[in-house]
Amino acid sequence: MPIRQILAPKRGRDGLFIQPSDYSGEREVVEQHNRDRFASHFKFADPFTGLTRTFDDVGDYNCGRCNQADGYKCLLVSVGTLDLAAGSCGDWENLCAGDPEMKGLRKKTPAIAGYAIAANGLGFGCHRCPYASRAFRPDSRGRSLYCGLGDFRTFWNACCVLNGAATKKTITPGEYENVGLPPERA
Repeated sequence: MPIRQILAPKRGRDGLFIQPSDYSGEREVVEQHNRDRFASHFKFADPFTGLTRTFDDVGDYNCGRCNQADGYKCLLVSVGTLDLAAGSCGDWENLCAGDPEMKGLRKKTPAIAGYAIAANGLGFGCHRCPYASRAFRPDSRGRSLYCGLGDFRTFWNACCVLNGAATKKTITPGEYENVGLPPERA
């Protein structure tokens, strides 16, 4: 029975993976597997990887461009008032008339959803993440940034829930209304 490999790419002093100088097709296979891993575990999305409905072609991933937003309320996360310009969470979806949402599902807490407000006032995305740097060379799809957390090249407008953009607000339990939760859990 084959035994799986456990990869251990080299890391820098900052703890991030060191960008390799290998531009081969074999390296792109490794990077795609790494992107798929991030899509599965950390909700990574780009136009070709992960749930493409969670990819923002503008690269902001803010509540104002999310299919779950209903005015200043979220249909999924129990946030009192959304910050449409800079708020976001791990359940972000692009706007789509063919994807109807449903009222009455505001059961996720901000902490579980990973709701945060970007300090930059604009949102998130790989182009705002401190774990991303310019790729030494774009891959065959044109991905021009390198993710030091996931060891792969990425598009500037991709994102995942590990995005390291600074946030101006930390969500604490009870800070927002907890619609639908019993009083002892609110």
